[in-house]
Amino acid sequence: MTIGEQIQKLRIEKGLTQERFAEFMEVSRQSISKWELGQAVPDVDKIIRMSELFDVSTDTILLRNVPAEENKNPLHLGSVYLVVKDFEKSVEFYEKFLGTKVENRCRSGNKFVEFYIDNKCISLMNENNIHGHCTDLNSPYKFVQNYWVEDLAMEHERVKSLNIGKVTEILEAYPTYNYFHLTDPDNNIIEVTGGYHMNENICQSCGMKMQTEDHGKNADGSLNSDYCKYCWSDGHFSKDETMEEMIESNLQFLDEMNEESGTNLTPDEARAEMMKYFPSLKRWRQ
Repeated sequence: MTIGEQIQKLRIEKGLTQERFAEFMEVSRQSISKWELGQAVPDVDKIIRMSELFDVSTDTILLRNVPAEENKNPLHLGSVYLVVKDFEKSVEFYEKFLGTKVENRCRSGNKFVEFYIDNKCISLMNENNIHGHCTDLNSPYKFVQNYWVEDLAMEHERVKSLNIGKVTEILEAYPTYNYFHLTDPDNNIIEVTGGYHMNENICQSCGMKMQTEDHGKNADGSLNSDYCKYCWSDGHFSKDETMEEMIESNLQFLDEMNEESGTNLTPDEARAEMMKYFPSLKRWRQ
């Protein structure tokens, strides 16, 4: 069980909707959804307020005394993508229908958008990115399942070994978003995403690509292959900071990041992508 799942369990036991819980916590419903989905972690003052509301200890919320539940299946359901032909028209329709605005566009601007309803995610995907799924209005292919895993390379090998359908190679939609597709017997697409570092050495704190000379040093002077010299020195982290603070620090180098990857991310787009990617790094794993 994750902290987000524990918060959701306590909320439901209290008989609160996400909207009502958000009122008690003085945050938006989207914030509650992100907590429960594990996309963000509440601040300390919010944890304390929850403990008072649910009449439990902060340790209970933080799972410090709760045995972790074993998850034998590496897959976690991400989104169900509704593939649409007129992307912008559909976005406008669902914003009005669902009564909520899209918070963040993905870096391509028009590949997909996400809506969170009752702690579930439904996304609209531009048909231009999944050819053949919607061009024919009579086509039965309108949905794409999305799952995420901690280790994409390991899951790719597992799925290939099952020999149950066509599996693509691991592809890169953009930096920090890698995926592969599996086709089911009815030719529907299943997309699997997750942590993937290829053969590069990535700093498990800031996400920087490292060469040997970039490695940090342990207390005994040996090189640390997990962290770069800017994040790790003399056997400890150079700064005591949160994941969010690290992301904001990285945004200072956004121009260099865009130039290196051939992208044109805005600060908000880059921040959103790092918020998805950083929880897969060793330092920030829950």
